[in-house]
Amino acid sequence: MQSDLSAVRIRKHNAKISPEPTVPGPDTSPVFGVTLERLREDGQLVCGVPHIPSPALTPGVQQRGLFRLSGSVVRTRQLRLRWDRGERMDLEVEGDVSIVASLLKLFFRELPSPIIPEPQRKDLVLSLTEKLSSLPVDNHSILSYLLHFLSRVASHSQSNHMPVENLAKVFGPCIFQ
Repeated sequence: MQSDLSAVRIRKHNAKISPEPTVPGPDTSPVFGVTLERLREDGQLVCGVPHIPSPALTPGVQQRGLFRLSGSVVRTRQLRLRWDRGERMDLEVEGDVSIVASLLKLFFRELPSPIIPEPQRKDLVLSLTEKLSSLPVDNHSILSYLLHFLSRVASHSQSNHMPVENLAKVFGPCIFQ
């Protein structure tokens, strides 16, 4: 008896990290899902850039599929909760590059407003250089940081398979929400 393979359905489980309520520590405030203005007010910006896990990614810029391949959802969720509770950890020890990359993507995805807000986005096409300088200071700082970092990642695209086009697919939605 032959089986009909067309009747076989393969179900792929795509686990995504979703926002969860966090309980900040007594003298801390969350990092994920809050505005850049709040991060600045809470003293969580260094030179206009949030203290987020990107430095731990530096050794992994040559890793194949960086940002495309997600880290463990459970481990990413655990580290995110710890980060929001104010725990500072050495992410080079606590998580592998894929988990740290997932944390960084999650941070940008959960920003309540896009790095480039709607009013500036529409005009941006007309005069990119001129309009970038009109972004709020915090937005300009983090966009500049992100573009420089992604440029470094793209410069290793031979080994990490993340050319500018792939990075744009991953980060474009985060920037333009």
